[in-house]
Amino acid sequence: MSTDPLEQDALQYDAIVIGAGHNGLVAAGYLAKAGKNVVVLDSAEVVGGAAQTAEISPDYQVSTAAHLVSGFPRQIEKDLKLSKHGLAWATKDMATIALDRDGKHIVLSSDRKTDLATIAAHASHDGDAWKVFEGRVAKYVKLLKPLLDRGLPTASGERATRAATMLALRLEKMGPADLRAFLQLVPSSVAALLDRSFEGDLIKGALSLQATLGAHAGPNTPGTAFSLIYGRTQQAIGQGLGYPVGGTGALTEALASAAEALGARIRLESPVREIIVENGQTKGVRLADGTLFEAPIVLSSIDPKTTCLDLVGARHFETPAVNHVSRIKMKGATAKINLALEGLPTFENFSDREYGGRLLIAPDMGTVERSFTAAKRGELTLEPVMEVVIPSYHDPRLAPMGHHVMSVIVPNVPFEVEGGWEAQKEPFVKRVIDTIAEYAPDLGDKIIAGEVLTPPELDDRFGWGNRGWHQGNMSFDQLLAFRPAPGMANYEAGVSGLYLCGVGAHPGGGLTGLPGKLSAEAALVAEKRS
Repeated sequence: MSTDPLEQDALQYDAIVIGAGHNGLVAAGYLAKAGKNVVVLDSAEVVGGAAQTAEISPDYQVSTAAHLVSGFPRQIEKDLKLSKHGLAWATKDMATIALDRDGKHIVLSSDRKTDLATIAAHASHDGDAWKVFEGRVAKYVKLLKPLLDRGLPTASGERATRAATMLALRLEKMGPADLRAFLQLVPSSVAALLDRSFEGDLIKGALSLQATLGAHAGPNTPGTAFSLIYGRTQQAIGQGLGYPVGGTGALTEALASAAEALGARIRLESPVREIIVENGQTKGVRLADGTLFEAPIVLSSIDPKTTCLDLVGARHFETPAVNHVSRIKMKGATAKINLALEGLPTFENFSDREYGGRLLIAPDMGTVERSFTAAKRGELTLEPVMEVVIPSYHDPRLAPMGHHVMSVIVPNVPFEVEGGWEAQKEPFVKRVIDTIAEYAPDLGDKIIAGEVLTPPELDDRFGWGNRGWHQGNMSFDQLLAFRPAPGMANYEAGVSGLYLCGVGAHPGGGLTGLPGKLSAEAALVAEKRS
């Protein structure tokens, strides 16, 4: 991948992709596969965006930020022949484990019988309640799935009419009771949904954390019930909850290799300063060093606000579009802690399935809500909730023999804290480690080295800021036809030739690659029409 200046005659392309994260690389791969001369431009030194794998101590490697893959479709893997470019999976079927201090962990997996037993151990009626809940969720997922794994129809025309008719028929087939329940669910909080469904605190804590992870929301926030269903639908589109051999960085490296093999060029250390528009038509981009790249098609994986208002400029958009983009809600900060361990920490009643699972620390909904309330106030919660994985359990090459790495995502962390992060970092890390040690008491004795990325440090590396990792809240009012804003749900950003291909576009966040794939397809279809 070149970082050298390009020759002048090489600066004209059929398409330019801004950002070498997973969506930008997927978009470049599909455009190159269609025969387009494509260049990918990124300010970083390596590809991957937030999906990178790096060394935290000699011989210990871990996914730096994003640490799990959920919702990545098999179709993209096949289309871009990623297995030929090194992609392999350490696991695709991770269980989710709601950790219990007394060792009565709840397991949510493909083994329904085991799941029911662990849930019922906390509240006898919840085993039956889980069957009812999962049955209803499956109906909602079936309803939403066709809207997520393809581009949304335009507001008019035959295709839109067919899509509307199909959706109406699906709603009708749900039956009156299920339809009423779905319509009640859409604006509801996940707390209200779970309180209606379950008695046990632990199952409600785990599901409420899943519904709000990465969002600026708590269990009592309206619309989070729909967020839970939407997230489950994204998982259904993919191949399960998985971890690539070599970490999430191995996925983006395979995507980069595939795009280059198809003819795309990737230029790193090339920050884009401006998207050039003349007379309502995209003409190319200008780098921070003044280098000009020309192309009639530009796809940006940068968040929609930055793309439209900063790189293009509000003057090139109609006033309603500027207003819509300006109002996109983007808030939320996260911390990431990566640890090198001299051995597995001892969790009570853990088997292979549990050690290899996604571990959630969220003992009840109140704890999740309090962490969100603290973050809103700019405070660090006394009871952090978190998502923990031990990826070396599935992929031993990430650490020396017998040793391991642990990856911890801590949501609901304020971007700015009283006294500053320099003073608060050490007590924050101690609080997180002490919380995990309530479930694995010997964790502190196992730690060899670590890496702590506070929200400002994640901003320095990945440009997240206080905007969350979804480039726009994943709430009902910013999903489907409203993502990223009214009139932009089909990836066209309101300027001819400009497309949005990042997680801020439909269908939203996560390492799905779908915004990249669908935006590239939209650009190719539009070019054929013109």
